[in-house]
Amino acid sequence: MFRRVFLALLLLGSSAAAEEDVVARTLAYQGRERSYFLDIPAAAKDPAPLIVLLHGVGGNGRFMAERWRDVAARQGIVLLAPQALHSERGWDPRIEGPDFIHALILDVAARHPIDFRRLYVFGHSGGAVYALTLAMVESEYFAAAGIYAGSWRTAGEYRVAAYATRKIPVGMWVGDQDVFFSLNSVRQTQRVLRDEGIPAELTILDGRRHDYGDAPKDFHDQVWRFLSAHALDGPPRYAEYK
Repeated sequence: MFRRVFLALLLLGSSAAAEEDVVARTLAYQGRERSYFLDIPAAAKDPAPLIVLLHGVGGNGRFMAERWRDVAARQGIVLLAPQALHSERGWDPRIEGPDFIHALILDVAARHPIDFRRLYVFGHSGGAVYALTLAMVESEYFAAAGIYAGSWRTAGEYRVAAYATRKIPVGMWVGDQDVFFSLNSVRQTQRVLRDEGIPAELTILDGRRHDYGDAPKDFHDQVWRFLSAHALDGPPRYAEYK
């Protein structure tokens, strides 16, 4: 009887540990307690690549991290999924700009060695728009960027492409049934990037809609193949990461 109870407790403990692979963390930043979700898989080496995952308007970081968990477990990728301060309005560059992202990554690096030549950013919907913008202003920080179901749509957004001091590779995915970001807007964003000499690859997903849950089963493998093909040359730009 005792043996059966003991084994049952072990199994419950294992299940709980598996469910807690994506953990909630907090970081004090500019007088606020900020939340993010973190997954450091057992396969993560020293140092490990890291992807910053940006959710869409009304979304959350945990969902983003959980969507990437299988690939991260197989490939040894550290996942960092911040929570926007005002999720219902999306990302605010004034309070969630590059310095905020740097602070989060350094907080993660204090827990596990990170390869600062293999930092990537990926976003969905509104998070895709912000990931694209971050990639331009931090082109010497992120090795590559990936976006799904998002694009720039205004002249002001298009101008951000000129801020890229490095021709950062960008992978773009969109469903041909997306009613929020049209194929025309995504293709126009690709043209703007390419006009600046930025290598932007576009993949159109047949029959797919805007919803992240509608992405193909092998979608994250596709994105990781693109991202992982790129790394920064030489030492990282920022002295604190050398």
